[in-house]
Amino acid sequence: MAFLLALFFTVVMTPVPGPSFGDSLLPDGCLGNLTDNQIVVYYFHRKFRCQSCDILEFTLQKTLQVTYSDQFIAGKLAMCVINVDQPENRHYLEQFQILSNSVVIVRKRSGVVARYKTLESIWDVSQDREAIDSLLRTEVAAFLSES
Repeated sequence: MAFLLALFFTVVMTPVPGPSFGDSLLPDGCLGNLTDNQIVVYYFHRKFRCQSCDILEFTLQKTLQVTYSDQFIAGKLAMCVINVDQPENRHYLEQFQILSNSVVIVRKRSGVVARYKTLESIWDVSQDREAIDSLLRTEVAAFLSES
């Protein structure tokens, strides 16, 4: 019986793969082609992640996958997952004035950060996937409308 329950929960709780990002959290790195003129959604994290961090990262990935796949294909949007505990990534802490896990949306023009916004309020809704989705859609749409 325990085996059947474990099998049931494994099947039911396994996320359904999306068309291009798969069914798990992104490895560190960037999804989409990085260009000199685009919007980049960064998820900065530390080595150890809490449950809220995992929910947030997974929801970011899925929201971008479903909502903005055309912008990824066109090179207008990319998403990067960066571990700021790694020495080569620590410069992001100062560049974007962040102290901990953060979501930062960046507008790049000619390879230079023209504008960025840290989504500080995302942690207020970090357990609510629908609220994360709504906030991210609103903020990314605002950045895309500037182009």
